[in-house]
Amino acid sequence: MSGPMPGSFTDLVELLHGSDEAIEPMLKRADFGSFVASRDLPPLRARLLRLEREKGITDLHRWVSEKVLETGAPLVETPRYTGRQRSFALSPRGQYLAITSARVDPFFGGELRIWELATGRVVDVHGFDEGVGGRREPSCVQWSPSGQWVGTVFKDVEVGVVRAFSEGRPSFTVDVTRRWVSPPPWADNRPEGAEKRGHLPAWCWSPDETHLFVSTPGPGPDGALGCIVPFREGATLNEDSEDVRWCPARPDAANAPLKPHTWIRWSQDGSRVYGYRCPRMGDWDDKANEYTRIGSASAIDTGSGALRFHTGGVTLPVAFSPDGSRLVHGSERLELIDGHTGQHIATLSQQLAEKDPTFSEFVWSPDGRRLAVIMDDYSHPRVCVFEEEKLLCRLEFEVSPATPGTLEDIRRWAWSPDGSMGACLTRDGGVELWAIGPAPRWIRRLPGAGDLEGLVWGADDTLVGIGLSTLAFWSTTSGELRAHASFDLEAGRVPPPASWYPSPEEPGRFLPTERGWAFTRVDPDGTVFCPPEQREQLEPRLMFSVAGRYAWPWRWAVGTRHTRFEERAPGAANGASGKEVRYTHDHSLYRAHPVLTGDIRRDSLTPYVGQRVLVYMGYHGEVTDLATLLAVTKKGFRIRTEGHVGPRPEELLPFSLLYWIGPAVPLEKPEHLD
Repeated sequence: MSGPMPGSFTDLVELLHGSDEAIEPMLKRADFGSFVASRDLPPLRARLLRLEREKGITDLHRWVSEKVLETGAPLVETPRYTGRQRSFALSPRGQYLAITSARVDPFFGGELRIWELATGRVVDVHGFDEGVGGRREPSCVQWSPSGQWVGTVFKDVEVGVVRAFSEGRPSFTVDVTRRWVSPPPWADNRPEGAEKRGHLPAWCWSPDETHLFVSTPGPGPDGALGCIVPFREGATLNEDSEDVRWCPARPDAANAPLKPHTWIRWSQDGSRVYGYRCPRMGDWDDKANEYTRIGSASAIDTGSGALRFHTGGVTLPVAFSPDGSRLVHGSERLELIDGHTGQHIATLSQQLAEKDPTFSEFVWSPDGRRLAVIMDDYSHPRVCVFEEEKLLCRLEFEVSPATPGTLEDIRRWAWSPDGSMGACLTRDGGVELWAIGPAPRWIRRLPGAGDLEGLVWGADDTLVGIGLSTLAFWSTTSGELRAHASFDLEAGRVPPPASWYPSPEEPGRFLPTERGWAFTRVDPDGTVFCPPEQREQLEPRLMFSVAGRYAWPWRWAVGTRHTRFEERAPGAANGASGKEVRYTHDHSLYRAHPVLTGDIRRDSLTPYVGQRVLVYMGYHGEVTDLATLLAVTKKGFRIRTEGHVGPRPEELLPFSLLYWIGPAVPLEKPEHLD
């Protein structure tokens, strides 16, 4: 006879497999006083999602929502638009993904969001008034080993730690990079302004969560590769704090002073910190007057602070094994190095018996037994897999792996948690799943989901695809795309002026309308401010965060005491100025309509010659501006932009520079400004 497990609020097996008719009386009999979100919410949510697909939202959804939400759960919005994503970190158990990004308007800083992989929705948000997550460098965001804390680089020089699954500013900060290293004078038009600016630090947690290691040059004649700082909730530390312990590097006098790591980790036994320095752009060589891409690897004894080893000649790509015992590097020779001593072990590429191989990426399996090696070869795309330092198999691809992206936290290959399967992002945007062994087996191809740069394989058979402005969540069991988010504005649109925000001191949330923008706001108490016409766009992205970490759909609670709907977001009347007066770019008052995208050519552009257009194009970076389209030829176009940055009017530009373009149509002001 079935029944609930001791302490369970109901029989979870019967809940998942029972008929639609049976679950209502079963849930009405359930003991919600014994409800435990971590154990009971995922199966309950899955069953109600199935019921919604079959019968729509029912009274049972609302009744259960009353029970689940009665202890309190803040309402959280998964954003429609954000700035570019910068850094990523999977939680220790693989259930959550921490992501930093700028806001749409970087004037308002950035955000650290925590996504639940099972739903592909945000369950926790931490706002920062200034930039957060670095500039796409590796490991700017890291979970503590227990998963209770998340640390991130912010302001480009400090490390801040927040408590995961709770609101609030960083409860611990450390700022130790400013005094002894600053950008070189040639990097700044005003060298005196570079003093004490500091640098972006690599950093890591100790395995017991009591300390952080921050990689930065230190004081004294011996220099240092970093310092060990104690982690205490509520503390703020800098280079003058008594608790900061510097680790003198004591470089060999014959060598140049050592430079700090760009990636570091703390060994599981707590005895050493190991890492490498291999900036993607290289290091500036004053003598050669150019960048050099030859880096180094080293390990530091955490007890004495002394170097255990330091080895040069390390080149990208580079990857330490998960336990730090081995290091592989090299784009032409795949070298294996002992992570404890720095001694050379083997040249793995000799096992491939190939002429002039080129390696672009190395990815270790979670247990460190296997190593995936991506080889970029357009005519013969493949991935080679080593097991225990021996060649295990080759995977042949019809479509080559994707080109390396700009996000250094992710790779185009992802291992399943047990290392038995692998996923590879291909050049056409798809994903291939493989079972790995002496005779590898192709499993399936997952549909593409936009501009992805890499993959992360988490818990619950969930694979996440990540790009600068895209996220995709697949089930690796069924191949189903569970959730997909694109954070870019629609073609022909630029963000509205900040003076239009209902509250100019806060970052705006907005949705497109036919003639302008609708402004929205979501309050933690369940109140949603949104015009009725845009409600359908907003609803799927609203979730209550139960216990701070489990998403519960807002739509299931509509009509209960936990939700309220208002048509207009409150705020300062008539666009009252915020914390400082801000310049409004003229182009933010327009949209392009009709908008031309994709393969833009002479025939499609010719009708708009002489007209005022809104254009987004590549020109020494990216340019968005109002402009006059002067001429169109077979080879390209000429344009006069209205801003300070743009091409000369006589310059003929190729069509390939255009991302989108169209006649500039004025937007209507929002109602709260009337």
